[in-house]
Amino acid sequence: MLSLAQALNATQSSTSLPFNFEQTIFSLGLKAKLFVQGGIPTRVLPNNNPLGNPMDGTSELLWRELLDYDLIHVHQCLTVFGAFCSILAKTLRKPLILTDLGGGNNPVMLRGKGLELADGILSISNFAYTFVAPHFTGLCEVIIGPVDTDFFHIGTTTNRGRRIAICVSRILPHKGIDRIIKALPPTLKLRVVGHVYDQAYYKVLKQVSIGRDVEFIHDADDKKLLALYQSSDLFLQGSSIRDCNGNIAPKTELMGLTTLEALACGLPVIVSDGGSLPELIQDPGYGRVFSTHDELMSHLDDFICGVWPKYTPIEEARAYVINQYGYSTVGARLGRFYSSIYTLCNN
Repeated sequence: MLSLAQALNATQSSTSLPFNFEQTIFSLGLKAKLFVQGGIPTRVLPNNNPLGNPMDGTSELLWRELLDYDLIHVHQCLTVFGAFCSILAKTLRKPLILTDLGGGNNPVMLRGKGLELADGILSISNFAYTFVAPHFTGLCEVIIGPVDTDFFHIGTTTNRGRRIAICVSRILPHKGIDRIIKALPPTLKLRVVGHVYDQAYYKVLKQVSIGRDVEFIHDADDKKLLALYQSSDLFLQGSSIRDCNGNIAPKTELMGLTTLEALACGLPVIVSDGGSLPELIQDPGYGRVFSTHDELMSHLDDFICGVWPKYTPIEEARAYVINQYGYSTVGARLGRFYSSIYTLCNN
């Protein structure tokens, strides 16, 4: 949400759009406050339901706050909060755009046709759109990203080898980190960067890592993460709809942002066919996709042996992300979509 707003802000001064959008982010918390993050004003309103699921929050103040806005974009729309905001927006006769970021499966918004309140839907990948498409007949735009390519950039040392791989992911079973560790060649070190959200799964990963060169890093802030990308030779992501316990995670990888961050840093990537990940790989020169354990092992063997990539595609990988998913591209697309919805609703 913040990155989208920043992308639009960064674009408006350099791109010809029908309207200039002044943006505010609204959220819920324990008490009211106002602050600015990334140049975007953010208003936190008191949550009238603070003891329940955060996705089920509401605020009696939101009605008054939305009066002065000309267009409302609700993120996490398949939640109680999403339904609440959607009803407010249409009661106030405001143009409404909805986005599902993977949280919730609210029956009012799905089976109850709540999504049809929207004047447009913005989906964060073609894969993400498949979950809302059966319930919505209006305008939709798919916008993947954005990636802050000024921050995520190629390091000063570009003489990479074929020694260190990195996986950046929350430690959860559907992220498929176990798949990567099991296929790891003896000569390749793996850094797993991410917070632990499932202790039992983390124990599984530690067990699988015995005899392999695996390092777990749980405290990486953005600056450290950038340094880890820049000092690695390969990015790996193994997300799966069916995890190692046999459980189904239908919305795995609605948008593979860390894959794009790695590409922006000039890394070749090997990703699974989970969710949106294949959408991000447009050139086999810097990206490969696997479905099975054997395919992953084959890709890793090609990497270790120098068969793939033939050369380190640093500039090509980065240029692809800048052109397709950078702030300028995404901000312009978002601004045009906002403008088209606003115009449609006011003519």
